[in-house]
Amino acid sequence: MVYERLRKHLDAMPAGFPATESGVEILILKKLFTEEEAETACRMNLMPETAEQAAERLGRDAGELADLLYRMSKKGLLMRTRSGDRVFYMSAMFLVGIFEYQVDRLDAELVELFRRYTDEAMAREMLRYETPQLRVVPVGESLDPSMEIAPYDEARKILASQKTIALAECICRKMSAVRGTPCHAPIESCFAFGAMGEYYIENGIGRRITLEEALRVLERNEKAGLVPSPANAQRVGGMCSCCSCCCEILKALKKDAAPGGKVKSNFYAELDGDLCTGCGACLDRCQMDAISMAGETAAVNRERCLGCGLCVVECPVGAIVLKEKAPDERYVPPERPAETYLRIAMERKRT
Repeated sequence: MVYERLRKHLDAMPAGFPATESGVEILILKKLFTEEEAETACRMNLMPETAEQAAERLGRDAGELADLLYRMSKKGLLMRTRSGDRVFYMSAMFLVGIFEYQVDRLDAELVELFRRYTDEAMAREMLRYETPQLRVVPVGESLDPSMEIAPYDEARKILASQKTIALAECICRKMSAVRGTPCHAPIESCFAFGAMGEYYIENGIGRRITLEEALRVLERNEKAGLVPSPANAQRVGGMCSCCSCCCEILKALKKDAAPGGKVKSNFYAELDGDLCTGCGACLDRCQMDAISMAGETAAVNRERCLGCGLCVVECPVGAIVLKEKAPDERYVPPERPAETYLRIAMERKRT
């Protein structure tokens, strides 16, 4: 069956698309792809190529294939990039990729299928490897100005380094809204950069914004208690702003006994019990339940701390500060996303 071949094709990509006992992943593919689209997707790869190059390789009519590839890319089933007047197509992984590209096509059925697949397979798959697709950087106000912070650990510097910035809706919070349980946080909160940003803009699932607007959105996201989560690379293609009530990755992390060890972050929160007044303002701010009351003062469980700094900003008496991890604990992300996914692919082969 073509949909099972497509599942195997997607599972052979770095991020994976594992099978389930229920077969819910096949139902997702049948909803998203026609049989013709599924057959074509099976024969595409992660190397960009023009429609003419793909047609020659596949023995297809170039004009007909060009129309099909463009339609598929508009549906978020393939990635499309441009160089001058040339258009290139390539396979898209399921996550991050096809899943996020459906943000404007969600209905109750698709949302339920995504939820089932996450519960049955994808959440476990996302946390199975040493190299994650996303990492955590601190909210800007939580950083001590005297610290020498690497540019890839500062959300504002990440934004400032981009030529193209697209703002898109968060698919996780959009799904919560479709389910009838809307989140308190803004839905339009995710950034896409560079070629990915242009793809979002051309497909109408994101809008082009200036750096000034992006900085205002980032500040709004931080005030809403969202965790800045850029892609796990120094040169990133996007940055999410996540909440543990909607984000599938944070929801999966929150169930872990020590989520702080599963994320890539170079910081942790430290609380001074002598300064703490026990007001509890930090408790609700923490997305990982890393803070609890220990008698009349709060205490931070470092094994659960993501190092996002949201609690630091919330504390009215300055009892919590963000600390850099020791040199032997610090993480230097891969320079480019391609290296990130190569690492993930190698880790998948070993397991």
